Amino acid sequence: MVSSKDVAKLSGVSQATVSRVMNNPKKVSADTKMKVTSAMKKLNYSPNLIARSLITNETKTIALISGELHNTFYVESTNSIIKEAEKHGYKTIVYFDNGHNTEDIYYSVIGNKVAGIIMSSILLESTFLEKIESSKIPYMLFNRRTNKGGNYIVSDNILAGRLITNYLLELNHKSIAYISGPLNVSTFIERKTGYEEAIQLEKEIYTAMYITDGSANDVESQTLKAIKEHKLDSIIFATDAMAFVGMHAILSLDINIPKDISIVGIDNNNLSSHNSIQLTSVGNKGVDMGVLAIETLIDIINNKSLDKKNKQLILEPELKIRKTTIQR
Repeated sequence: MVSSKDVAKLSGVSQATVSRVMNNPKKVSADTKMKVTSAMKKLNYSPNLIARSLITNETKTIALISGELHNTFYVESTNSIIKEAEKHGYKTIVYFDNGHNTEDIYYSVIGNKVAGIIMSSILLESTFLEKIESSKIPYMLFNRRTNKGGNYIVSDNILAGRLITNYLLELNHKSIAYISGPLNVSTFIERKTGYEEAIQLEKEIYTAMYITDGSANDVESQTLKAIKEHKLDSIIFATDAMAFVGMHAILSLDINIPKDISIVGIDNNNLSSHNSIQLTSVGNKGVDMGVLAIETLIDIINNKSLDKKNKQLILEPELKIRKTTIQR
């Protein structure tokens, strides 16, 4: 097995210099860095991260616990987090929480020597936050939070629910269905609350509520049920990913969007602005939540002994009007 000693010999520097190139390259000249990295490539050298962590009692690895990638929000946030972490010298191990493997994931992550944990799949009543805090591993929640507080970055989801509902009301929609995800998740509870706050102020508005488990099959089923049961002029989906599924189901019935029915979502995923979709949605105002979350986590890692206060950020949402809504 090739060692750092072999790299040092080939590049003509000391082992200490090789170590600095790997761990603190800013303190090494560009010429020296080029010699060492060139030697690493020639020798096909891969640093033993596990051995290094045992010596330094730290790693440059972050665990990301994410929802499954059928939701475009998680695709985009995972990509943002991995890229941003790399800029700061961290590698990311990604765990996908499907709702059935949650406990195994959390115990696996806590049992490994990671520098920090970032997660977006935690439930409102989860007890795992207490376990993570007791492990003393720096962490950051994003997009969701628990009823225990802690470190988190979320959207102002209540305001997001109000904004999207008020927009439909301004367009004179009178028969609105709301299709939600599971109510054991803070995001869905808060968005539903915002919708209800906006609706309760209006008279002569017909509304219908459908709660799904968040899966594509259930979202499609509940969308078709809503269309069958009510004469709707609009549907609010609690996420853009759910709206994409709902739009597919509606279009399969030869119902025109937005002529026959207006469709809106929440999240403002990148795909929502695609010319073939043009979904009206609500998203964070000029902020990539994944980037902000990983930057905040790295700040906590670097300053954990200096700041014991919880990091809690609530991002302001804004409305993005596109082509899935019209004036009634």
